[in-house]
Formats: sequence, C-alpha cells, structure tokens
Amino acid sequence: MKEDQLREDQRREALSRKELEASGEETLPPPVAPRLDEPAPRTEEQVRVEQPVRAEPKIDSKVLLESAGLVMIETDHSKAPPPAQAEEPQHLGRPRRERQKPVAQDEPLQQVETTRK
Repeated sequence: MKEDQLREDQRREALSRKELEASGEETLPPPVAPRLDEPAPRTEEQVRVEQPVRAEPKIDSKVLLESAGLVMIETDHSKAPPPAQAEEPQHLGRPRRERQKPVAQDEPLQQVETTRK
C-alpha cells in the first residue's frame, strides 16, 4: 500500500514538473542567507598576497636522463658545417620544344557549318 502511494506521489511530481517546463517558468532555489560565523569574502588582492609562493622543484635534466640510462647530446651550431647549397637538378632527356604563341587576329570571326543539309 505504501509503495502505491509513493508511486502516485512521484507521478504527480513528474507531471507538475512537466507543466512548469511547458509554461516556461523557472523555479529558483530559495536565496541562501549569509552565515554570521563565516568571514567576509576576500578580494583578489588579499588572496594573491596571502598565498605562499611555491618553490618549484628543480629538475636536473642530465641527472634524470642518466638515471634512465640515456645520454643527452647537444650539437654546437658554431662547429656544425653550413648547409650545402641546393644544386639545380640536371635535366634528363631532350629539351622541350618552344611553341609559337598564337597570333592575334583582327578580322571578325565567321561561323562555319560542318554538317551537310
């Protein structure tokens, strides 16, 4: 009997929620009164000043790599040879033939029929 009553209450609550959503009304939670025993909210400046500066742990990359069995090798750019000049590739086969550019025609165009009548 109690389960039937509980289900009926849940069904009614769901229907009332659907009606509220359909009507476009939003229900807001009741405003929370500020507690008197809590301190006032801090400003950004107070928060910045009060936060202690955390010292980041110093990580020696060479020691870390050596412990993993690796060796760091750096290239000294002053000792490295300059990059080789890019040579033009050698053209293989015969050269392309130069085509004549079309001559501009000043005379009017004529339509020519190619089918028999």
